[in-house]
Amino acid sequence: MDIAQAPIRDPRYAPARLEVEERPDGTRILFNPTPLDRPFPTVADPLLHWAETAPGRVWLAERSGEGWREASYAEAAGRVAALAGGLRAHGIGGPRPLLILARNGIDHALIKYAAMSQDMPVAPVSPQYGLPGAN
Repeated sequence: MDIAQAPIRDPRYAPARLEVEERPDGTRILFNPTPLDRPFPTVADPLLHWAETAPGRVWLAERSGEGWREASYAEAAGRVAALAGGLRAHGIGGPRPLLILARNGIDHALIKYAAMSQDMPVAPVSPQYGLPGAN
């Protein structure tokens, strides 16, 4: 494909607005009050939608040796459900965040989506910060 002819999607970013909610316990919640115009209420919902609509379509791909490792929407949805079940079975869940110390990739995305599907916040950390001597 000629990159000059590639279709470009207008991202229509939300306006840069910030509101601050001050809670009695001292917590501050920062958020953009602009309503989303998406049909999906959560970040994880599109995965389930596309797993039904286009199950064989590639969801994510990453380099693997000389080729690519791919995960389809249906495969990813199944693996996310299995991982979420594993988290629950081990008593991992709730409001405490799951720290993910891993490079970006398919496995990182799968565990992240599994945690988010269980209403867990996720805290991704670059592996370089887990190395000895990292500051």
